[in-house]
Amino acid sequence: MILRSKHGGFSLLEVMIALTMFSIFISAFLVSQGYNVSDSALSEEQLKLHMLCERQMNEVLINPPRFTNALADLKETKTFEESDFSNYSWTIEWKKMKVPDFGKIFAAQGNAAGGEENSYLDDGNRANRNQSLERLVFDKLKENLERVMWQVRITVTNKETKYSYALSRWITNYEEPIQLNLNF
Repeated sequence: MILRSKHGGFSLLEVMIALTMFSIFISAFLVSQGYNVSDSALSEEQLKLHMLCERQMNEVLINPPRFTNALADLKETKTFEESDFSNYSWTIEWKKMKVPDFGKIFAAQGNAAGGEENSYLDDGNRANRNQSLERLVFDKLKENLERVMWQVRITVTNKETKYSYALSRWITNYEEPIQLNLNF
């Protein structure tokens, strides 16, 4: 005599619950893999933009242009010559350094605080300081910095996706002499 158990297999309800749970886990896995693939493509694009931007910046640092007033506030856009990067463009912007007038800034702060007009090197002993000498030194420093320091900004853009990456750096004009004469 063969004995059969009442529970010889899975019921339809158990199979349906197992398939539902399996489909939920598979769906979650496939969605997360899709995000990973898109994140990887975006990361690859960002790395490529960064690499191209650094390459252009290094070329500028190795062969800087002649710093003239014609270069100030110049903005040029060019495309890469290599066929691998034909859908990328790069923009270079040049700006001269602008030093604010700290005398006016500190004077405005002093007036706002209700006090006297303060010098930008005020240490509480105004009577012993020659403000005209202070002003002359600051003006000479400002003049030298504005002639010697330039800012370059390079932006690389993918023409198809419109993603972009930018680098900015201060560049020193070593050909420009520093003026130390205060003309006493």
